[in-house]
Amino acid sequence: DGLKLAEKSLRDNIANYEQIIVKANNIIAQATAKRERNQNLLNSADQLCSTFESEYKIANEQRKEELALLSKLRGIVEKKLKFSSGVTGRASQEQDQFAKHENVAQIKGPSTWTKAENNYNAAGAAAVGYNRNENLERFV
Repeated sequence: DGLKLAEKSLRDNIANYEQIIVKANNIIAQATAKRERNQNLLNSADQLCSTFESEYKIANEQRKEELALLSKLRGIVEKKLKFSSGVTGRASQEQDQFAKHENVAQIKGPSTWTKAENNYNAAGAAAVGYNRNENLERFV
C-alpha cells in the first residue's frame, strides 16, 4: 500500500507540473506576442518620425524658396511702381478718402439691467422689443 500511495502522489505531482508547464507556455506565448506587437509599434513610430523629419526638411526648404521668391517679387513691384519707401511708407502718406461713419441707430436699454442666469428681465426685453415665448423657457 505504501508503494501505491507514493506512486499516486508522484503521478499527482506530475499532473500538477504538466499544468504548470502548460500555463508557463501560455504566458510565454502571450509575452512573445506582446513583444512582437510592441516591436511593430516601435518600428511604425520610428518610420513615422523619419517620414515626418523628411517632410519637414522638404517643407522648410520650399518655404525658404518661397520667401526668396516673394522678396524678389517685392523688389520688382517696388521698382516698377517706384515706391521709394516701400508699400507701407507710401500707404501711410496717402490720406483716407472715406467719410467718417456715424451710427444712427442705437438700441436704448433701460437705465437698470438685472443680469441673472435663467431669469426673465422684463424691462430689458421691453426696451429692445423682445416678445417673450414662455413655451420655449421649459427647455432652459
